[in-house]
Amino acid sequence: MANRTRDRQPLLPILSQYVNDRWHRLRTLLDAALKVEIGEEFTAEGTAWLRVSTKDQRHNRPPVRAVNRATGELVHLSRDEGYAFWQWAIVETLRLAGLRAEELIELTHLSVRQYQRPNGEVVALLVVTPSKSDRERIIPMSAELFHVIAQVIRRHRNEHGTVPVCVRYDSHERTWSEPLPYLFQNFHGGTQRGMANITVWRMIGRACDDLALTHPQFKDIRFAPHDFRRLFATELVNNGLPIHIGAALLGHLDIRTTRGYVAVFDEDVISNYHQFLARRRAERPKEENRNPTPEEWTDFQEHFDKRRIELGSCGRPYGTPCAHEHVPLTELSWTFPGLVLKPTHSDRRDVVAASGAPW
Repeated sequence: MANRTRDRQPLLPILSQYVNDRWHRLRTLLDAALKVEIGEEFTAEGTAWLRVSTKDQRHNRPPVRAVNRATGELVHLSRDEGYAFWQWAIVETLRLAGLRAEELIELTHLSVRQYQRPNGEVVALLVVTPSKSDRERIIPMSAELFHVIAQVIRRHRNEHGTVPVCVRYDSHERTWSEPLPYLFQNFHGGTQRGMANITVWRMIGRACDDLALTHPQFKDIRFAPHDFRRLFATELVNNGLPIHIGAALLGHLDIRTTRGYVAVFDEDVISNYHQFLARRRAERPKEENRNPTPEEWTDFQEHFDKRRIELGSCGRPYGTPCAHEHVPLTELSWTFPGLVLKPTHSDRRDVVAASGAPW
């Protein structure tokens, strides 16, 4: 899982930028098309378009279509813009909140709360309903996340006057929910319903497939909803947030679960350790931070260069064999008469003094 997170972290900004640019481009085209009547031409982003009619008149707002005058391509602006919006909202909410897929589709208008701090500052909160851990949790929303949620609510109000109350089918429990003002809704069979889990997967997968046409790195890599949760945890911890706070934001009951979500990078280990050393040096007395004298430095190097043994000092590279450590018995017997060899628990033969023999 750590390797999966490392592979997708550099691709996350590309995916986020793609869904954002696509929605804004289609929204610009749709706004320009709504300003003209059917059969009239308009210009958007330097391209000439012709708004055409549609036979579908079942809805209060008939679909908007336009033809590219340069290529002749027919674009379903209202349909494509709606799909691009929800694609953007799903990716950005998962990326910025670290929610599970089922927690995302269970968000309602009642999930948005506010909290006033003692200094008078008002903080927007996102209340996540109990899911896997059966415990409710609260996420303080960043400005970016609050912008996404506000856009979702504004879209419902522009289309319906309020956030519609609808039901949602739980594919895991195989039951219908109570009617609630779900934030993530879509039309299914002509009826407004809460978004299904499979819809979230399909929208993310389609964005990756579209990116694979221009970015080869997306050909072998696909994003799952839970990948955004792991990336969210990794970004929090690697940027200095205490891991127990990250566990509370993610809804983990055990901090070890959060640690398993986090992919630590070598550069993060090095940079954080250097920051730790800098803080520790800053707290120590300044007179201790001095350069060593030539004698101290020479003594420090010789400490690693020379090994003290019974027959004297041996200067050799660390980890290499020494001829003095395995002297033949004949040489020992010449030097120290009266010695015998005794096997030890490590199956090595050590030189010991015989009974009554002087050392």
